Amino acid sequence: MTAPNLHDSPILAEAARWMERARNGSEEDRRAFRAWLRERPEHVAAMDLVERAWREAPRAAAGRGLRPRARLAEPAAARGAGRWRMAGPLLGAACAALAAVAAWTLTVHEQHLAAPADRMASFALADGSQVWLTPGSAVTMRATLLGRSVALDGEGTFDVKHERRPFAVTAGDVRVVDRGTLFSVARRAGQTAVILARGAIDIEDSHSGALIATPHPGQQVSLAGDTATIAAIDADAALAWRDGRLVAQDLPLAAVMARFSQLSGVPIELRDPAMGDLRVYGTYRLGDVAQFLDAVGALYPVAWRRTERGYEVFRR
Repeated sequence: MTAPNLHDSPILAEAARWMERARNGSEEDRRAFRAWLRERPEHVAAMDLVERAWREAPRAAAGRGLRPRARLAEPAAARGAGRWRMAGPLLGAACAALAAVAAWTLTVHEQHLAAPADRMASFALADGSQVWLTPGSAVTMRATLLGRSVALDGEGTFDVKHERRPFAVTAGDVRVVDRGTLFSVARRAGQTAVILARGAIDIEDSHSGALIATPHPGQQVSLAGDTATIAAIDADAALAWRDGRLVAQDLPLAAVMARFSQLSGVPIELRDPAMGDLRVYGTYRLGDVAQFLDAVGALYPVAWRRTERGYEVFRR
């Protein structure tokens, strides 16, 4: 990839302007600067990169055989204090360092990961985060020095490494913006469900950026059309599939079988819909469909058999 000009990265140029304004301006300027930082996580990441470039400037100048006529003050933009001046050679070195940062910032690192159709899979993302995918689900991660974005197809649980760069998962019309968190996102048949296990997230409209919900740990947000519903949930039980377990807590048999089929990648058909209302409790291992169906059959008047497609369950 060809290294871009500094002006090709507007957010970095804007951050540099804010740094100069905050360092040399009034207290009102510094308050405005802090408000700008709070507007978007990308602003914090950009300022971090700009400050790194200024800190590297003396070393860059020395490497070019230049002797600065003034010393660069310790960066203090985020604290809203201090003033600085920079002589020509040092300023040139800082601009060169910032241009190099801009080149790296605009470089896109892309990673595509998919789970097989018949089993779940877990992966380490390029930034050190972890993702667990249900059978047939996939993610594409695009990362730069200013942000990390993930496109999700299906269902995944994300344990996100906390850092200055924002991390966002987009699934259909919904974007989940993370702050260093364990959460899951499932997108199927035009509906999205988000479960927060720990940390903090914002759920936004992926087109307009409008805030939809800010759930607390132990809550599930269900989204369908223009409707968002928030409900309490046992997040540990809901996400136990990452460890190969399905936890059923007073759930209908039809829902449990549908979920087991979804997580195992094996079709299970309930032949008698009337049996679907039976209430199911327990913890079941996802790797063995026959053992699961035997356990259900030991509690309820149901039997099962293998078929060409998978399994079917009927009343005995």
